[in-house]
Amino acid sequence: MRKWNTVTLLLALLFICSIQSVSAQTTDVKYIDVPDHHWAKNEIMQLDEMKIITGNFDVQFHPETPLTKGQAAVSLSKIFGSKFIDKSYGFSDIAWGSDKGRFALTAVENGWIQPSRRGFFGFDEPLTKTELWNSFITAFDMEKDFGKILATSWPSSSDRVTLKNIPVYTFPQAEEFLHYGDSIVSRAYFSKALHRILVETNRIKQPKQFTLSTPEESGHYSKSVPETYLGSVPFNTHPLYLRSKETFAYKDFTQTNYGFSRDSAYTYAVGKEGAEIKLTVRELPNKDVFVFSELTNPTDRSITVEVLQKEQDIARFDLFRYDRYPLMRENLDLADADMTTYPTGLLRFIKTDGTVEERMIGQAYQSKQLSLRYDNDEESVSRELLGERENFSYALAGKTLLSSYKLQAKAGEIVDHWYVDSDEQLFKSKDDLFKWMRETSQNHKKRNKWYTAEGSYNKLADSTEPMPVTGQNYGRNLLMLKEDRALTLYHENKGRYFENLVYNAFVNLKNFKEDKDYWETEVTSTYLKNLYDIHAPFIDTRFNEQIALFYYNSGDEFGIPSANEPLRDYADLLVSQQRKGNIIRVASDAYYIADYFPIKQKVTTHTSMNHSLGGMNILLMSYQEFGDWRYLHTARNIQRAIVYQKDKWIRDNGDIWYKISPESTFEGDDYKHLTLEDLIDSYQLWQQIDPIYLPTLKQLIISKATFLSNEKLGYTTKIKKGLKKIGLYEYLPDGDEVTDAL
Repeated sequence: MRKWNTVTLLLALLFICSIQSVSAQTTDVKYIDVPDHHWAKNEIMQLDEMKIITGNFDVQFHPETPLTKGQAAVSLSKIFGSKFIDKSYGFSDIAWGSDKGRFALTAVENGWIQPSRRGFFGFDEPLTKTELWNSFITAFDMEKDFGKILATSWPSSSDRVTLKNIPVYTFPQAEEFLHYGDSIVSRAYFSKALHRILVETNRIKQPKQFTLSTPEESGHYSKSVPETYLGSVPFNTHPLYLRSKETFAYKDFTQTNYGFSRDSAYTYAVGKEGAEIKLTVRELPNKDVFVFSELTNPTDRSITVEVLQKEQDIARFDLFRYDRYPLMRENLDLADADMTTYPTGLLRFIKTDGTVEERMIGQAYQSKQLSLRYDNDEESVSRELLGERENFSYALAGKTLLSSYKLQAKAGEIVDHWYVDSDEQLFKSKDDLFKWMRETSQNHKKRNKWYTAEGSYNKLADSTEPMPVTGQNYGRNLLMLKEDRALTLYHENKGRYFENLVYNAFVNLKNFKEDKDYWETEVTSTYLKNLYDIHAPFIDTRFNEQIALFYYNSGDEFGIPSANEPLRDYADLLVSQQRKGNIIRVASDAYYIADYFPIKQKVTTHTSMNHSLGGMNILLMSYQEFGDWRYLHTARNIQRAIVYQKDKWIRDNGDIWYKISPESTFEGDDYKHLTLEDLIDSYQLWQQIDPIYLPTLKQLIISKATFLSNEKLGYTTKIKKGLKKIGLYEYLPDGDEVTDAL
């Protein structure tokens, strides 16, 4: 008799017109899948306000997906209250002592929901229509009060227009729903029915009607589906999340403190076959952060993971794209050209309080790890670039903006992505931003784009190995890690983005060096291998010199601990080379130091003029800084070799030979501008220490500058300033001024 009465009353519940809401209000849409025209939007929004049933952090409610037993248990527990029930048993599908366990035990203890089987609650199992109404009858004592309930919880014919493409289940007539079969209950239907009961039992005293703003999604944004796995990364400053159709599980956390910056690395296993995603959050001294994502897929199938970031209180936002400036790519040969472009753009948030926050967004880079191991167990490592793609999309729900960065890795691939977050404007003005974008488009080969937590990757010369058949060989170039151009622009306009790039450069150099004494080149040059049979790793004197100068000239300004130590270390390395035999002797008191020092192999390489001058300049600076006579003594030996052979270094056309071989022959075409910059630096240093060598340096400077002028090869800004400083401005070469030495 009781069952018949309940069915009759439920049927009445489904057909009586709903009570009109007392008041209406206008509010921001909260979920992109519950728009203003949704049939259950009023009930969903009010229950969400009451925290009885809520959606996910990815601004989706999934209204037409099945309601689970766990979700029903949570909602009822929030209405009637819950407390941890001390039982000697738990459920095998729920962690003991968790909130899920508390809600499940509360539901079972009160008779709202029965476990699926003994010891197994079935927290994620769909709830059927029969189970739902039994829960309502028990929870709300509906046999006593149900006759007073007049409500409609079933979608009307007009509502059903919004349900055309719902694949989960169909909507029969109300009589069929009650009398035939046992349907799965949707979250929207649950919200509609529960809300009506709460109104009629006076638990909701004033039902609301909402006029919702329109959600917005970018063209390539992908909504999640019920099978999607969601997770939160425990970084508080800017909430980060993961979303994937694959399961993922926390694997590891490491934190590295650099004294001026800190890395927090979160690693998650993706799926069950060894794939993983690593998120590295790099906090800088100015409170800005780099976020690096790396998805590594050793499996034999494709894997996709999205990194999500949510921003609240957004009044409006703009994306300033790099591609407003066409890429100046001179070489279109796919096997030889640098196929990277530039970042996606600058995302600017205007907050509701009027403040401005910005984010520079990079591209996603697909690659494969390359390595070549040699007989002595050393190896050369690089990456083959497979593709660069834009991976940014977004969903806007009211004042909440969810950014998505999709990483798609095919079998055996690695995908990298990065962005920089700031609570301030990254550029002083739009003009500064656009100047940087334009400069990047014009000099894309000389500007870093592919950033990772271990450093930036750049196109390598075709004289490197291992070399993929595509020619798209990329590696960590030590000179490019230094961000010289960003440092120059920071000094010019104090732009925050350039400051961040310099901080990041110091971190990358520290990570590259690890616990080694010096910065070792990790990619083999086939040019050097063919000449001397040497391979990676080896010490490139020029690279170490430039890094030492980067630390010495800028480290204190950026608060880098022991910023002058790389200068001393490199000077000590140069001094030790005479004893090790890595020199080309010219006289008893004169020699050149070789350009390259293999780590394990025993061989002496050539000396180029630019390496020789750069090393000598380091020695002179170290002498001025530390007062060690050994540095000056070694510098004199190098300078005397140049003096003795100055006429041999000058070619018939006035240019400088590139190098002197171990057999003392002069050969090779010199760099256009680099050696002249080094000669000017040497002139200034000897001018301060011992002017006796200035005539030789002046002769070489004039000869090189005249050659550049004759060939209309132009000059760098550094050359122009240097010639003016040493009183030789009259020799400024004809041609265009450029920022980067060639």
